[in-house]
Amino acid sequence: MRRSPVFNIFFWMFIAVAVIVTGISLSMRGGRDLNVGLYGVDQVSHGKSPYENISDANRPLFRYAPGMAVLQAPFLLKSKKVEPLFYADPITFKDMLPSIYAWYLAELAAIALSALILLQLIPPSAKGEGARNLKISLLLSMPFLLYELANSQNKLVALFFLLAALLLFKKDRMFFSAVFFCLALTVYSPLLVFILYFILKSKGRFIPWFIAGVFIVFFLVPSAVLGIGFNNYLLKEWFERTIKPFSAAASYVNYLDLRVSNQSLPGAVGRLLAPGGTENFLYLIPPVSIHLIIRACSAAIVLLSCIAAWKNSKEASQGLAYSVFLMLALMLPQYCIYYTWAWTFVFYFVALDLNGRVEVSAADKRSLLAASSALFISTCLVGVPFLKNISLIFWATLIFWAVMVKVASR
Repeated sequence: MRRSPVFNIFFWMFIAVAVIVTGISLSMRGGRDLNVGLYGVDQVSHGKSPYENISDANRPLFRYAPGMAVLQAPFLLKSKKVEPLFYADPITFKDMLPSIYAWYLAELAAIALSALILLQLIPPSAKGEGARNLKISLLLSMPFLLYELANSQNKLVALFFLLAALLLFKKDRMFFSAVFFCLALTVYSPLLVFILYFILKSKGRFIPWFIAGVFIVFFLVPSAVLGIGFNNYLLKEWFERTIKPFSAAASYVNYLDLRVSNQSLPGAVGRLLAPGGTENFLYLIPPVSIHLIIRACSAAIVLLSCIAAWKNSKEASQGLAYSVFLMLALMLPQYCIYYTWAWTFVFYFVALDLNGRVEVSAADKRSLLAASSALFISTCLVGVPFLKNISLIFWATLIFWAVMVKVASR
C-alpha cells in the first residue's frame, strides 16, 4: 500500500499538539487520579494500610496490589500529602508537578512501547501497512487516550506490561512472560482472565512459570522493600477489601456500583434491573437474581472466549484472541471506568490488519468494519448522559467481542 506523506504529516502534527495540550491540562487538573497512587505510596512508606479510606470505609481509594505502591514509589518525588482539615476531606498532595509530569512521560513511553510491541505481535501482511494501521488506530482511540493521560491514570502502563508478556510468550520466553504478566496484574487485576489464554496456548506449560512470577512480583520483591510481615498483611488487606467483595460475593448488593462512569457488565445489567439513585435503588428483581444473571453471563462470555482462542490456531489472526481477552478485562470487572477504553487502539489495529488480509472472507471484513464503526461512534458519544446511563460503550464492546469470537471460531 502506498504511503501518504500528507497523512503522515497530519498524524504527527496532531500527536504533537495533543501531547502538548494534554501536558498543559495536567497541571490544571492537578494529577487527579495520581493522588490515589501517591496516597498508597505515602501510606505504605509510613507503615500504614493504603486500603484505608476515611471518607468511605466500604470503598478503598487504593485498590491495587501492594506491589503497585512499590512500583509508583519513584514517582512520589517532591509530592507531600496535605493532612485534611476535616475527617472526610479528599486526599490531596502539594508540590505535585514533578510527579505529574514524570508519570505522564512514563505513560507516553508505555503507549509508544505498546505500539512497537503490537507491530511485532501482529506482523503486517504488506510493507508499510502495519505502521499505517497503527496510526489510524491511535487516531480513532485518541479521545480516550488523552482522557486517560489527562487523568494520570495507569491502565496504559498495565497494557504495556500485558503486551510485553504476550510478545515474550510468543517467543517462548515463559519466565519473563510470567513476570511481565504479574506486573500487569499488579496494576490492573482484572487482566487475570488472560491466564486462561496463556494456559490454553501453552497447553498448561505456563502454569509453573506463572506461579514463579506470582512469588517474585507479589511476595519476593515487595517483601524485600516493605518487609515480609507488612507485605503479607497488605496482601490480606488487598484481598479482603478489593478482591473478595466481588469475587466471593453472594448477592449483587455486595458489589453494587452503578455510577454512570462504570461501563462494565455488572454496571450495565445493574442499571437495567436496579434503577434509582446512589442509595435508593429500585430492585426490579431480587439482588441475588441479578447476581446470578451477572455470574451466568460472565461465565458464558469467558467460555466462548476460551473456545474461540482454542479454535483460532492461525498465526495471522492471533490478534483476535488478544482482543477478545482484553475485552473481557473491560467488560467483566465490578467497576471499569470508560476511559479505560483507551485500549480500543488494540482492537482497531487488529480489525484493520484483518481487513487487509486476503485469507479473511469479505463477510468477516464487513462484520469487523461494522463492529469497529459502532464502537468508535459509541466512544464519540460518551459525553451524552442518557447514553452513559444505558451503557452504550459496554453494549458496543459486547457486539465487537461477539464479532471477533465468531471470526476467530471459523
